[in-house]
Amino acid sequence: MGNLKRKSTGGDARSRGTKRSRLHSDGAPIPPLDVVVRGKSFEPTPAFDTFWKLAAERHAIEERRRSGQPPPWTKDPVLQNHKFCNTFRILDRGSQYLVTEVIEKGPQDLEEVTFRVLLFSLYTNISTYETLRKKIRPFTWSEYRRENYEKVLRGLYARGVAIYTGAYQKPAPDLGFAEAFMNHLALMEVLMQEMPDVLSKAEYMADVFEWLQTFKSMGDFTAYQLLLNLSYSNVMSFSDHDFVVMCVGSRRGLRRCFKQDIPRSMEVDLVRWIQSSQDDHFARLRLNFNGLGDQHRPMMLCDIEHTLCELDKYIRKCGQSSKGRPFVGTGELGEIRLPKAWSDKARQIVRIKNEEEAEPDIIEKFVVQSIEAHRVVDGMMEFLVFWEGYDPDEATWEPKDSLMEDAPTMVKAYLKTIT
Repeated sequence: MGNLKRKSTGGDARSRGTKRSRLHSDGAPIPPLDVVVRGKSFEPTPAFDTFWKLAAERHAIEERRRSGQPPPWTKDPVLQNHKFCNTFRILDRGSQYLVTEVIEKGPQDLEEVTFRVLLFSLYTNISTYETLRKKIRPFTWSEYRRENYEKVLRGLYARGVAIYTGAYQKPAPDLGFAEAFMNHLALMEVLMQEMPDVLSKAEYMADVFEWLQTFKSMGDFTAYQLLLNLSYSNVMSFSDHDFVVMCVGSRRGLRRCFKQDIPRSMEVDLVRWIQSSQDDHFARLRLNFNGLGDQHRPMMLCDIEHTLCELDKYIRKCGQSSKGRPFVGTGELGEIRLPKAWSDKARQIVRIKNEEEAEPDIIEKFVVQSIEAHRVVDGMMEFLVFWEGYDPDEATWEPKDSLMEDAPTMVKAYLKTIT
């Protein structure tokens, strides 16, 4: 891993003007740290401290909402006007629903839990899952008949009801159907042929991830999100510290945190260092961070990874001149439900398959491969960008102003196709 050394303050960061954010400024002092991981030194940027401030403030917003305080739940204008995911992934609405309604409701044997988690994860739409569960009896893998699920899904499709959530891009494999939702249903059937056995025999969380990657359309992002969903159940008993996968957004967030180029092979080491040293940074910045639940659990590897992704989005929002719509919570928040499977003592044993990444020491470059769609969010045009060298499921929505700096020719060419 690494160690944390104190060094003199100062820094040569140049101010680029006052930000609207209370949490981030390019002109802020360089954090007084030197990070050493695997013998290589990394010097933090002001964005490194922003990461911790964002993590603490976003979690404080969640706590204020749950305590019954009225909005606004923060004084930060960026967090007031834009939606950001929770610091803890398990607190997101979809994850809470997954635990309470998908995992804990129904037969608890390995095959049945795996089936329900798979079905929910392929569409990640609460309404779709609830419709299937209501219309189909018995709602079990042991009594599964494709025609029953196809009938319900085609009925939703015919009425123009959204089957998928807009949260992720999920390319469907070509398994003989014209519709993506049917190809995903067929993929679920293929996965179920082996997945229960794979889960029961896996020595490492990485083993399950590598097996998932052998299937069409299962890119890094989709496979990792499914793996995390499964980890909330009793079908796996791995530590939260075993395994993490970096996506496009978290890679960019990590690069914002340090001055030096970061080889792909050292990304996970840095994330592990961030996770293990989090108490030091919250204390150094005098941030009140209560952790998760009554046991005050720290941020896990997956929380660090997706908060890095939120950091990249947050800093980009800081640079936008237009104001978005005030963030409004989606109703009252219920009692926090943590997975029962987390109490398994086997999860206290850390099992890391590869202590060091087996990838070459390359510096990641983010090159636009194509622009495939557009939308308007908070009055700002965004484009769906596919990246060179990345799987289709890692496509991301990028704001027009950022893309005009990085790939103006491709933006202009795309705009011509829609005018």
